[in-house]
Amino acid sequence: MATRLITIPFSHYCEKVRWALDRCDLPYTEEGHLPLFVYVPARRAGGGRTVPVLVADQTIADSTDAIAWCDDKRPGALYPTSNADKTDALALEDDFDTHLGPATRRWAYIQMLPRKDLDHYVTKDVPRWERLALKASRPVAVMALRRTLKLTKDSERESISTIDDTFARIAQHMADGRRFLIGDQFSVADLTFAALAAPILLPEPHPTKMPALSEYSDAARAQITKWRESPAGEFGLRIYRDHRTERMTVVMKRGVV
Repeated sequence: MATRLITIPFSHYCEKVRWALDRCDLPYTEEGHLPLFVYVPARRAGGGRTVPVLVADQTIADSTDAIAWCDDKRPGALYPTSNADKTDALALEDDFDTHLGPATRRWAYIQMLPRKDLDHYVTKDVPRWERLALKASRPVAVMALRRTLKLTKDSERESISTIDDTFARIAQHMADGRRFLIGDQFSVADLTFAALAAPILLPEPHPTKMPALSEYSDAARAQITKWRESPAGEFGLRIYRDHRTERMTVVMKRGVV
C-alpha cells in the first residue's frame, strides 16, 4: 500500500512528519490542502479534523504517533537507543508540541493573515479549486481562522512570551556545548524543535517556500531576527542546515497547477 500524507503544506506539524518520513527514507505521496478545506480529506483518510494524517499500513492522525511509526520502520533513525535518552527525547517532543508549536503558529498567522499579498505562499501545492475558493471567501476564511486560533493582540504577546521561554530553556540546556538536545546524535527532540520553530526562524532548507525576511513588517522582521540570532535560534537553523534530508515526497497534482 502506497504511503500518503494529508497535509496543510505550510503547517509545521505536517513538516514534522514530512521530515521524519524523509529522514527514514520512506517514500510517500503528499496531498496538500488549505486550512478549513482540509477537514473533509482528513476525515475521508480516516483521521479527524486536524492534519497531518499519515495513511499507510494503518491510519495515524497524530504527529507523535507518526514519528513512532517512522522509527519503527527504520529503528534508530529518530529515537535514541538508550531507554533513558529516549524517555528524555519524548518528553522534549511533547513539551515542544504542547507549547512551542501552538505559539509559533499563532504568531505566524497573526503576521500573515492581514497580508493578502503573501497568499501565494499559503496556497502553494494545494488544489486549484481551493485557491479559487479562498480568493472568493478570504474575509470569511480569515475571520474563521482568527476565531478558531484565538488570534488577538493578547495571544500575540502570550505567544512571544512562550517562544522566549522555550528558547531560554533550550539555550540553558545547550550551554554545556552539546551538539544535540539529547545524547550525541540527532533525534526526534532536535527534529521537533527545529520543525516547530521553522515559522519564526525561516530556515533556508525548508521544503515549503516561506516569505523572505524582507517581506515582513519592520516589527516582525526585528522579532524574527532576534529569535534567529539567539542561541536556540542558531541551533534550530543549524539542525535544518545539517540534517534536513532531501524530500522523498511526490505532491499529488489533483487540481494543482
